[in-house]
Amino acid sequence: MTNLPPKLSYNPSESKQWASIENDPQIEFFKSARADHSNDPFRPLFHLSPPNHVMNDPNGLCQWNGLFHIFYQYRPNSPDDAVHWGHAMSSDCVFWQDMPIALYPDQEKDCYSGQTLVERDRVIAIYHGTEKGNAIATATDPLLLNWNKHPNNPVIPIVSTDPSGSPYRVFDPCIWKENGSYYSLSGTFKNGERSLDCMAVDHLFKSENLDEWDYLGPLIESGFFTEPGEDGAVPNFLPISENKHLLLFFSHKRGSQYIIGEYDRTSHKFNPDSHGRMTFGPLLLGRLHAPSATIDESGRLIAIFNVKEGIKYRGWSDIMSLPRQLSLNEDNSLKITPIKELEHLRTEHSTYPEADLTSNEEVILNGMGGKSIEIFAEIDTGTAAECGLDVFRSNDGKEKTRISFIKTKTRFNQWDTIQIDISNSSLHKDKISSPPESAPLNLDKSESLKLRIYIDRSIVEVFANDRQCLTIRTYPTLESSKNIAFFSNNGSSKLISFEKWNLQSIWPELNSQEGK
Repeated sequence: MTNLPPKLSYNPSESKQWASIENDPQIEFFKSARADHSNDPFRPLFHLSPPNHVMNDPNGLCQWNGLFHIFYQYRPNSPDDAVHWGHAMSSDCVFWQDMPIALYPDQEKDCYSGQTLVERDRVIAIYHGTEKGNAIATATDPLLLNWNKHPNNPVIPIVSTDPSGSPYRVFDPCIWKENGSYYSLSGTFKNGERSLDCMAVDHLFKSENLDEWDYLGPLIESGFFTEPGEDGAVPNFLPISENKHLLLFFSHKRGSQYIIGEYDRTSHKFNPDSHGRMTFGPLLLGRLHAPSATIDESGRLIAIFNVKEGIKYRGWSDIMSLPRQLSLNEDNSLKITPIKELEHLRTEHSTYPEADLTSNEEVILNGMGGKSIEIFAEIDTGTAAECGLDVFRSNDGKEKTRISFIKTKTRFNQWDTIQIDISNSSLHKDKISSPPESAPLNLDKSESLKLRIYIDRSIVEVFANDRQCLTIRTYPTLESSKNIAFFSNNGSSKLISFEKWNLQSIWPELNSQEGK
């Protein structure tokens, strides 16, 4: 079967829906496509990946009746197919299963990005229909299989604008409910050309019934928080504490980022306090891309991002990051941690003893390697100018991905640096060259470096002291590229503790690759 089977209608009974997905034609199509790609050494074991062809932005992450759902831009039949909303479901936001396509383009060319709102009796999805405007679809059934598009779509149509973008451009939306009314953002730009010299702006709309929407003006204009040329696409606007909101968004110039501030519900203005980035290197080159976020039934703010490829297209493209919990530290800075449910993946556990290194030494951590593992490492950075871990290291050192803490602080620069360097990560002929992914990170005088690292065949995600998270794709080719080394350059440092867990596959066709 080369093309996606046609859309079906599903009985609204929960038991019949569970029975129907056991032999659903589209799900069988996805299983076959996954089997066809199971020999690709870069297919991840525990990250959400597309069955085939192209996955792009995550959309509409939500929890409905206890189950997590994520939708995503998906081209099911070819890399040039129209964009649909693919759909995956999970009981814990970790072990995902493919579901039938949620949204198909009809009056629009493509179903681009958007988000969801969970109400007591339904889930509302709002998305950008290309060439038309922002559109609504709703579902009420147990597994979110039956989506009904609003008869008046696009409910927020594209309007003519002057060269500055006035009165407003219509693009990626999100939706929330406040005092009985619905609100939606259009994440876009004004006063210039996107990716060159524009300003990010998120326009605010209000509706009482989802049918008619009034324009209220900009919720926020980015000002000096973003650089010229950045837009405010793929917005997610959510409360992150009792008196603070988080605007999580994507720029087509610099990738994912966030603004923390106070939302005035009277003036409907968002007053920013701080800004931070989640993508630090060149966009598209194997890096974190766009976000989707939700507040789950336990009150956690969880976000997932798509991660682009750093290698040429080979029948499938892009994966999703692991889910991250976002909250605030005591100083209202952003706290970033992997969700606790990721511990469900753990199998065999190993530890390595303390290791003290003098200047320009390294030690191979024998027995600690693997290509789909979780690591926790605590390091005293000591006097070293740079120290850290090499992962995906081959026996001869020709392939390695370097995770390092670098002391870059000077009287002109207030930050040290956490970094992933993939310059020697792969001998693959199609690997696209890319500079390191480098983020600011300062440690208190007595604070050690604490790294929670997930590596999964072609991706590395590094959580550093719950204050930064770096993500990048890497493509080791050698069978021996599974070692881990601790190194210390230009000064001494100490490996205080080291733990490793083998992680299981969430994809049945890749179970045989566990522990390798």
